[in-house]
Amino acid sequence: MESLTSGLGIILLAALFQGSFVVPMAYARSWKWENSWLVFSILGMLVFNGVFAWSTVSGLASVYSEATPVQLLIPIVFGALWGIGAICFGLGMAAVGLALGYAIIMGLVLSMGAFLPMICLHPADVFTAKGQVVMFGFVVMLFGILMSGLAGKLKETEQGTRAGEITKTTDISLGVGLLICIVAGIFSSLNNVGYALSEPLIKLAESQGTSPFWAGNAVWLLIFSSGGVVNITYSLVLLKRRKTFGLYKNPDILKNMGLVAAMALMWIGSFVLYGLGASKMGNWGTVIGWSVFIAISIALGNVWGIMQGEWKGTKPKSRRIMGISMAIQVLAILIFAWGAQL
Repeated sequence: MESLTSGLGIILLAALFQGSFVVPMAYARSWKWENSWLVFSILGMLVFNGVFAWSTVSGLASVYSEATPVQLLIPIVFGALWGIGAICFGLGMAAVGLALGYAIIMGLVLSMGAFLPMICLHPADVFTAKGQVVMFGFVVMLFGILMSGLAGKLKETEQGTRAGEITKTTDISLGVGLLICIVAGIFSSLNNVGYALSEPLIKLAESQGTSPFWAGNAVWLLIFSSGGVVNITYSLVLLKRRKTFGLYKNPDILKNMGLVAAMALMWIGSFVLYGLGASKMGNWGTVIGWSVFIAISIALGNVWGIMQGEWKGTKPKSRRIMGISMAIQVLAILIFAWGAQL
């Protein structure tokens, strides 16, 4: 019980970082989305990710050299797929705003990221009471997400113009943004699936003398470096297509670099802490811990969105539907928690 409690405490801190990391991007005002995302991808997915891994995993090069090709391919492939989701995450969040974006994307990330590891690691539990409760929670979460989408469409009609800081960084319509958010939610859950399937690589890192609490960083390095290549490539393509390289010469470059660096550090730090907390929770850490991690991120993302004025000018009905959708998603979280106790 003590390990479960401490693990949940660490995951709570991780969720605070995850739910807040996009906020600094909204204030890099003289940059377009691709300017911020390129710097974020380089720092968060490659630089800071590498620093965490090489400083905490003993003999990391030896771990990789002794791993089988399959053990290395699993995080690399899932990382590349997650990279597509990360691109859609950034685009979708900018298109629909923090409140709606977190509700849709992270709701799907929570459901898929918890459901798929259960299928892969605990297939025998799918038809038990625990498995049925988790699957019911998945259905409830999807319904809550659909309600969020309805609220978003009403919001767009009522406001007529964009509201909120981050939505000023892109001209993608809300309708297209909603579709991007759905794709983002599905693909962005695959980092947890890749992490859950990489237990043999984590055990190999532990056998080389790494603490069980830090061994997961050997997996994160492969997942996010692979995904980072995808994100960096896409950002460079956009910079060239839109001719926005010149925005890096803006006088605000040092301020913007600092903002995006903070964004990158919070982001990678959230996953390092999540891995640490999940390791303390045992076999179901990547299911229960992931649900808590993402659920709190959703709530915090909505708070930030409201604080940035994303729902100003909307009618009570729209705000009420959004509130109901969040209540439904909270209900889904409680259902997941109930299932974890069975």
